[in-house]
Amino acid sequence: MHEEGNTRPLASKAPLAEVGCAVFDAPAPVGPIWLAWVPAGLAVLHFGPDAPEADRARFWPEGEGLAPGDVPPALRARLTRYFDGEDEDPADWPVRIGGTAFQGRAWKALRRVPRGDVRTYAGLARDVGSPRAMRAIGMAMNANPVAIAVPCHRIVGAGRTLGGFGGGPDRKRFLLELEGARVDGDRVLMGQLDLL
Repeated sequence: MHEEGNTRPLASKAPLAEVGCAVFDAPAPVGPIWLAWVPAGLAVLHFGPDAPEADRARFWPEGEGLAPGDVPPALRARLTRYFDGEDEDPADWPVRIGGTAFQGRAWKALRRVPRGDVRTYAGLARDVGSPRAMRAIGMAMNANPVAIAVPCHRIVGAGRTLGGFGGGPDRKRFLLELEGARVDGDRVLMGQLDLL
């Protein structure tokens, strides 16, 4: 499956650079994030200063041999607004990602979870029409090539526990709190949930 664009209208009129990659220095505990893009949108957003070669080859084949450059101004502005705590929802950013049909449905459903809200694995499984597929939802989150833009940090475990996150619990807690969710230890507090 090849997924073009995102599930919401694009807000930016400024296109991304043709094809490129760069490192954006986010505040701690997030730290540097490696970005890769094509004209349709982000293809990889990886925690750390470089993406594993397997991710580059799978999710960004157009970038073979390209050296890191500068983050396009429109994308830099969005990242800066987001990490400054402004009303910027990364689920609105354009993405170009590919995966299985199930992963595509899970990622689209996740991009509909609003900033400041969370969803359980079971809730997202129901959203995609597979109510018993909690484990498959977890696997789809683990395979997500564009963390933050496909906001897998908004998925929590049963009982409102933080659950897993490829970027680690400190990053997950930071991102949720940045977006307005209240977190106490390893639990997201009531009043911040979309757990229908």
